[in-house]
Amino acid sequence: MKKMTRLLFLAAVAAGAVACNGAALDIEEGETMPDPGPEIVPEATLSLSKTEIEIGGSMFDEGEATIISNQMKFTASSSETWLTAECEGKILRAIAAEPNDTGGERTAVITVVAGEGDNTATATINVKQGIRDEASETTILEIANPNAELAAEENSTATVSFETNKTDVRVSVEEGADWLSAEVQDNTVLLTALSTNNTGAIRSAVVTVTAGQGDKELSLPVNVKQNTTAPEELAIGALYDGGMVFEITEEYIKVVSLEEETLAWSTETILTGTTSNAKDGIENTEILKALPNFATAYPAAKFCTDLGEGWYMPSRSELNTLYNNTAGEGAPGAELINSYLESYGGDPMTYDTYMWTSCENSDTKAWAVKMSNKGHSQYSKSGERPVRAMKKIAR
Repeated sequence: MKKMTRLLFLAAVAAGAVACNGAALDIEEGETMPDPGPEIVPEATLSLSKTEIEIGGSMFDEGEATIISNQMKFTASSSETWLTAECEGKILRAIAAEPNDTGGERTAVITVVAGEGDNTATATINVKQGIRDEASETTILEIANPNAELAAEENSTATVSFETNKTDVRVSVEEGADWLSAEVQDNTVLLTALSTNNTGAIRSAVVTVTAGQGDKELSLPVNVKQNTTAPEELAIGALYDGGMVFEITEEYIKVVSLEEETLAWSTETILTGTTSNAKDGIENTEILKALPNFATAYPAAKFCTDLGEGWYMPSRSELNTLYNNTAGEGAPGAELINSYLESYGGDPMTYDTYMWTSCENSDTKAWAVKMSNKGHSQYSKSGERPVRAMKKIAR
């Protein structure tokens, strides 16, 4: 019997279509199925697993309830500023945004909305916050970013934000770092350089942020560094002729652009004739500039030449030299070089990313160099990669 039923069903499908009520639909060849009509959306429903949430009196104390609904989108709002309401999936959380130092219990109402548009349902829940017991509460201290950077100049400042449930936050600067001060201002730590850093090296210190007392005390570190002033004399890292010096010889000075862009090597697939192992990118750039579609089809090289007279797209060996003289062994180092670039208003160098060179590999690929390990690799010319320009100045 089951076999017969299956055969009858297949026969009906082969003939055309079967209606939902089992009757065959009379659809001629070339005709479409009839319009099923507007989609029926179920009316939004919403209820909560409890009628009240109780939370402690400390800041960040929280409670939760389960959302029961046929919807998947929920929003929640609180009637009071001391309470934050948020939905995570079908969990409603009530979180204290302030400690309760009023001396008595306080209440708020959270309103939850399920659904969107004209199809929504609403429910409310009462939240009760107890009285704060600061002496027994666990200390909470969170620092948004434990690293801060100061400019080289005296009186340069930086701020570090934090969140805590304590009112007695204090800071201390490690011993010996007399160039740095730190003070608490509301929910931030204000860091100030007390002197200009002319040491020729980045200097650093640790500032400790502490909240709570006794066995409830909690401390977290903030790592602070102050950049050094850039070289004023002709040296690696100095500002010279619109760029940063990275090579000095008796015959010439080479500088790298302060700017860096992420662009495609080319948008057309032809052999341009650039030299794969060129030691000097000037020749390669001149080859590219002579192409009829240079202005529109060679974004990376165009960026370099647009910086002005003398600027060109570097070769593979020139990017190796840039690394050796700025971040390699015995060189100033990537961190210091990038602090120089930033002090000049430039972009930090992407040492750890493959950067375009002016050297071609094929009609579809060009060479890129990852300076941090001197890796050379070919990439599709149409892909976007970082690029910097260079300039060679005769002495």
